[in-house]
Amino acid sequence: MKRSNENENDFISENNEKKRKIIDENELIKKFLCSNFYIDKTLLIKDFIEDKSSIIRVITPSGYGKTVNLNMFRYFFEMNYKDENNNENKKFFENLNIAKETKDGESYIDLYQGKFPVVYINFDDIYLKKSFDETIENFKRFVQKLYSYYGNIKNENLSDYEKEMIKKFKNCKANIYDLKVSIGILCNWLYNTFKKKIILLIDNYDSLILDSLNTPFFNDLYFFNQELLSNIFQNKRYIFKSFITDIDYLLQNGFIEKSIPKLLEFEMLKKEYINNNRDIIWTLFIKFGYLIVDNNELKIKNKEIKEFFKIKFSYWKDNLYNNSKYSEIIDLFIKNYDEEKIQEFLENSINKVNYSRNENLNKWYALIYSLLSLNNEYVIVTKNKYDEKNNIRELLYVHKDYLDRLNNNCDNNNNSNSNNSNESNKKNNQFNPDLSKIFYITINIVTEEDEIKEGCIQALDDNEKFLFNGKELKNIYDKIIKFGISICGKKCGVIYEINYGNKFKRKEMATKVYSGENYDDLYEKGYYFIDKTRMINKLIKEGNAVYLITRPRRFGKSLNLKMIQKFFEKRTKGDSKGNDVFDGLEVSKDRKNMRECHKYPVIYLNFNDNESKTYESAIMYLKSKISSQFKYQREKIDFKKLDTSDQEVWNKIENEEEDMNKLNESIHFLCQCLIEEKFYKRKCIVLIDEYDKILINSFENGYYEMFIGIVRSFFSNIFKGNEYLYFGIITGCLGLELKTFYSGLNNIHEHTLLSDHLFYDCYGFTESELKKNLSHFEIPLEEENKIQKEYNGYSCGYGNRMIKNLYNPYSIMKFISNNKNKKDDHLFKNYWFNSESDTVLNKIIKENEFSFKKDFLSLLYGNVIIVEIKEILTLKKNYLKDEVWTVLLHSGYITLSDKEGYKQNIKEMDDQIIKLLLGESKLNENDVNEDLIKKYKNNQLNKHLYNNMYYIKIPNNEIFNCFIAKLKESLKNEIKDNNYINNFINGLFNKDIDTINSNLNNYLTCLSQYHLFANEKDYENVYQVLLMQIFIFCKIYGLSAEENSGSGRYDFGFPNRNKEKEYILIEVKTCKSENCDDNLLHKECENAINQIIEKKYKMKHEKNGYSTFINYGIAFWKKTCRIEMKINDNEIEGPSKKL
Repeated sequence: MKRSNENENDFISENNEKKRKIIDENELIKKFLCSNFYIDKTLLIKDFIEDKSSIIRVITPSGYGKTVNLNMFRYFFEMNYKDENNNENKKFFENLNIAKETKDGESYIDLYQGKFPVVYINFDDIYLKKSFDETIENFKRFVQKLYSYYGNIKNENLSDYEKEMIKKFKNCKANIYDLKVSIGILCNWLYNTFKKKIILLIDNYDSLILDSLNTPFFNDLYFFNQELLSNIFQNKRYIFKSFITDIDYLLQNGFIEKSIPKLLEFEMLKKEYINNNRDIIWTLFIKFGYLIVDNNELKIKNKEIKEFFKIKFSYWKDNLYNNSKYSEIIDLFIKNYDEEKIQEFLENSINKVNYSRNENLNKWYALIYSLLSLNNEYVIVTKNKYDEKNNIRELLYVHKDYLDRLNNNCDNNNNSNSNNSNESNKKNNQFNPDLSKIFYITINIVTEEDEIKEGCIQALDDNEKFLFNGKELKNIYDKIIKFGISICGKKCGVIYEINYGNKFKRKEMATKVYSGENYDDLYEKGYYFIDKTRMINKLIKEGNAVYLITRPRRFGKSLNLKMIQKFFEKRTKGDSKGNDVFDGLEVSKDRKNMRECHKYPVIYLNFNDNESKTYESAIMYLKSKISSQFKYQREKIDFKKLDTSDQEVWNKIENEEEDMNKLNESIHFLCQCLIEEKFYKRKCIVLIDEYDKILINSFENGYYEMFIGIVRSFFSNIFKGNEYLYFGIITGCLGLELKTFYSGLNNIHEHTLLSDHLFYDCYGFTESELKKNLSHFEIPLEEENKIQKEYNGYSCGYGNRMIKNLYNPYSIMKFISNNKNKKDDHLFKNYWFNSESDTVLNKIIKENEFSFKKDFLSLLYGNVIIVEIKEILTLKKNYLKDEVWTVLLHSGYITLSDKEGYKQNIKEMDDQIIKLLLGESKLNENDVNEDLIKKYKNNQLNKHLYNNMYYIKIPNNEIFNCFIAKLKESLKNEIKDNNYINNFINGLFNKDIDTINSNLNNYLTCLSQYHLFANEKDYENVYQVLLMQIFIFCKIYGLSAEENSGSGRYDFGFPNRNKEKEYILIEVKTCKSENCDDNLLHKECENAINQIIEKKYKMKHEKNGYSTFINYGIAFWKKTCRIEMKINDNEIEGPSKKL
């Protein structure tokens, strides 16, 4: 407040004093309420504008021109309320001194004349009556007349309360309590309507009091007048600063503008008075010689006192900050980003002060400023200019180590270099990376409490370019944590988001390979990982739902769930670890995503370790898992805030003492406690990993029927109609049909390898992700083709499309672990297959005789086949064939292909495989058989997929090796010596005709009649299938079947791995006689060898450089066979003894 107690000339600066111009225009004299003439004092307008005080009090004797000057101000500033563009009063000032004054190249008239709402009050117009009540009635009519002046102005932006009050004032229905806020409401009405600052002019403000000095109702009128003025000025816009704010400002800038109240009585020195009237402290500072008044500014008297202030003020702030309450609250801003706790503190703190109902923005701004200023490690930076059109306040909170970045890029007079700044500059790049961030706090005001959340979002969206005092913060800082705070009366809301600078780069990842399932390990132990946070983007976008996601084991299900928990889960008090876990990852590239980071209660259950053998142990296991979650959540809340009854239920569940009903409802009860008691303002997220493990385990151990009711009720209570649930995710390997299995879960969205339009690229490594892995660990990209064959090939359907070439992530990371930084000689192993035992696959192969299924052998040979895949999979002892394919697909042993891949495969399919699939006898090279093969291919190419029919294939060599191992293992019980096959193959390469004959015959005797002759139709063809099986099992390099060469096609051919330039050709015959003996078999062998020679099957391979050909003729009859051999032009050689 600025005060002048001499005359108005004191209010004119010497530099601006001009020659006074006498104007005698009657209209102007009438407007300004002059007596006979007007002396030009319009330069007072300039001084009024330029003066930094927000309240100016002028005290002069009567007749010194106070009223004239106030009327001059009124007609200069007052806008045309009906038409803002029609300025009727401009003509009065065009020839006066103010018209010559300019600012920044524009005249004061153009800048300020007719631009503001003006409230003019002359207390001389309120006549004193005989009693207090009569005087108040007179004041009521004065207010009615005042409001009628603004009668046609709309009041759409006001609260219902204010609208009702305006109606009372206009109709002269207000009571004395209403009248005390009448002028304040009028100012607020004009401000909210025009969004412009109010010019408030009060003439003869003390006349009513002076007139009533000798009346019996002086005290009543005095206190009424005091409350009236108090209610006007306590809501003035953009003026208020708290005491802490002011001392900080004074020390940083060397001066401050404050109103200086008079010290009138001893009572004003009492502690209670000072607490409620803190501006009196400035008066005391002046009286005791600490401060001086210089040109309307308070300044520290000298350097010695300034140092004294610094020491005392710093000591006082340190004492407050060392109070754990305040340091913990500040940590909520700079470490934990805890929205709920910040909101709770601010609301409790603002409520402790007896503010009026019309709480304004500055009270909250001052509170936040005062709190944050206690931490001496940080400096507050304020805006140089405010835009009055926006109900908004902004400040930056900068660590001193990084203050110079802003100072060197921003001329900010609010901050001088800190004591530590020069020392900090010496550190250069030695700063703690956690400090390389800035906090940006934006505060706005809304009219209704239900608008607070939206107000927070608006505060965050304000200034999206992050311009502050003319500089782009994103060009200066790497990380900007922005808080949007919205206020309404004594309520507020808080939301934060994380933003990143234009030059931000994530810290280079380590070269430690990780293949585990705990996301915390990736950050805390510095492992390399592939960014899959796009899954979080999708969850935020989709919102409320329950997702069932199935993928094969070791495909990243658990790791992704832990990632989701890490992102969404609100951390415990004091836990600031992991603030930068998601910095620079894909999820952080949209700042709106980061509004969801660390905000939610997350309940996580993992059933992977369930090994319960009985129903009783399964119940105890479930109770133990739930108990652990309750213990975990207790640490994150103020448990005492729960009702006594809820505490009792909680304790029973935590102590594993609950009955079955409470067990089923336990997680729903936990959600209810966390949300209803307002520990969190956001709903719960529930994550359940390996959901199918407890079901499969109960089925295999014989208590499924007893256990299923418990599990059904447990899941249904969590996910069916849970009003406290934001979203839920359930993961497992098998797609057990939850919609029917868990009654009532009709909102569940299934995402499997068959169809997943959301998370198709969130599991497994894509081609680009593989390249990143190889490059990071310096594995040559030339190895990519080999890696593709070993670990690539998975596909996932989404919509009508398919994402192909997904790599098994576990195998890739294991491969890299064994081969990183190696240029060659890379080790390829079956990592995924060996990671866990697989009883499911063993059971399927054994029970379904897969060793002798032609479509399965076709798969092993690398073909794409069409099978039926069940969408609904139920647990049962014996699976049908189509159910077996379903289990194999979800378990990762087969994968989807598409029509294009299927057609390409048919075109390239070996004729021998086609004959096996046709089930025909050995085909000769004639036109009829050619037609049959061609017809088969055409039929296959024209096939259409019907419901539940899919193209499938074996994805890669690792799975192929897995199948071979399992198939060999399945034959062990039937074959006495499991080396028969290996010996037979070795005999072929070594040209040992006796070894070949004995081992193949021994192998045939081990096979059951069912294996060989289960289907009469396959009788003539079964031996080709048998040999194909053997060759595939043994992974014969360069194997070809039904290859065109010479004048026909041989059955099998492959290079001799033991000797270069040698090639093996095999032709198979079957003895048709019912009583076949060794002589007949000998003739069939000769026929087979002669066919190889006569048809010149060697011709193609001679051109490829082979010079020696080992020709084998094999003749079969039931469980007996004979093999003979001819090498080039040598004689045919048979076994040394009869078979």
